[in-house]
Amino acid sequence: MQRVTAMDILKRLPKTNCRECGLPTCLAFAAMVLQGQARLLQCPCIDREAASLLRTIDAREMPSPEARRDELMAVLKKKIKSVNFSDVAPRLDAEVSGERLRVRCLGRNFDLDKNGNLHSECHINSWVHLPIINYTIHGQGRDVTGEWVRFSELRNAADWTRFFSHRCEKGMQHIADGDPDLFFDAIDLFAARRAEANAGEAFATADYAKVVFPLPKVPMLIAYWKAEDEFDAGLSLLFDRSAEVNLGAESIYLLIMGLLEMLKRIMARHGFRQ
Repeated sequence: MQRVTAMDILKRLPKTNCRECGLPTCLAFAAMVLQGQARLLQCPCIDREAASLLRTIDAREMPSPEARRDELMAVLKKKIKSVNFSDVAPRLDAEVSGERLRVRCLGRNFDLDKNGNLHSECHINSWVHLPIINYTIHGQGRDVTGEWVRFSELRNAADWTRFFSHRCEKGMQHIADGDPDLFFDAIDLFAARRAEANAGEAFATADYAKVVFPLPKVPMLIAYWKAEDEFDAGLSLLFDRSAEVNLGAESIYLLIMGLLEMLKRIMARHGFRQ
């Protein structure tokens, strides 16, 4: 299935920003439609013929993240055959081990072969496999900038922001709320380090702030605030701006899903109930 973007939807809208749909701009309306939070016919100006041409954007018909992952895996496994591991290793902070590329992911070594298969002494999570291949093929190896941004601010993140917010951020907060100390002890198993003071004034008040490297040049900041008085607990995940060219929003989403699944298993071994 060809992926529909917000711009595809916008082309079918009148672009008058009339606000009769309840949103400030036609682009905002297009984004809400793409995320399944609005329907095309809520626009009073769109003709039904145009709406029917875009019926496949209904959220129930959009490919699931799992289906998208499997689709991309097949494509990337073909592309990896033409990659020279010796050429890409330096810019990715990886190393060549025999005929394989060794990549450090979430504190563990994973070896990628020329057929796109992943090898490791630890369990191989399917959500981790695709991002490692994508990092190898497309990663530009840009140095980290020190600019922390939310997932939604990354380039090309619009299609995946809703999934990331619901499944990654809310999923992590759910288990962190159950036992914050245990949660961040589990995070430390992935070679986490304390966030530096210059990570941003907005996170200076966080009860916990740790940086992990899901991939060598893709750092992620996890900040957590405990519930206090009238304030609810909160968790934020931020990425260095360079992540958008070193991995890309879609693979970041998949990779953090992998991290979440690992954390769930670790917490379960310590008696945490979902």
